[in-house]
Amino acid sequence: MGLMIYYRSARPVSPIEPAAICDAARTASEGRTWLSCERISFFAAEGDCHLVGGSKPNFNPHESDVAAASRESLPDGTARDMLDLLCRLSSEFAVDWELSHDFEPSLGSIRAGRCDEAALSQIEALGSLKDILGELGLE
Repeated sequence: MGLMIYYRSARPVSPIEPAAICDAARTASEGRTWLSCERISFFAAEGDCHLVGGSKPNFNPHESDVAAASRESLPDGTARDMLDLLCRLSSEFAVDWELSHDFEPSLGSIRAGRCDEAALSQIEALGSLKDILGELGLE
């Protein structure tokens, strides 16, 4: 089952902002294995100058990836960690984010570094789906 969580800047970004935001996201993502969710990544710029990206939660990691992550002895990067980093980028760069996923065009938003409750609860539910599938033996 594949699902992508998308984030889109609520306003157009200036020509110099994407590089700075991407660098900050890359640096902030270090120190985690990102086994349970892809790290923050941005796509090619849209014609309307909004910054757009996406991260895919990993509900069923391959056993070799699990073993490699275990050897690194680093904390896992989860959907909630990805959301927390987006909040940090929002606060640091004064960029608000609109959140969605493949089956929901509007999960909510991050404004001034704070995620609204609707988005937070849905992202946390997606993040726990891996555990639920494991309990049901559907991994």
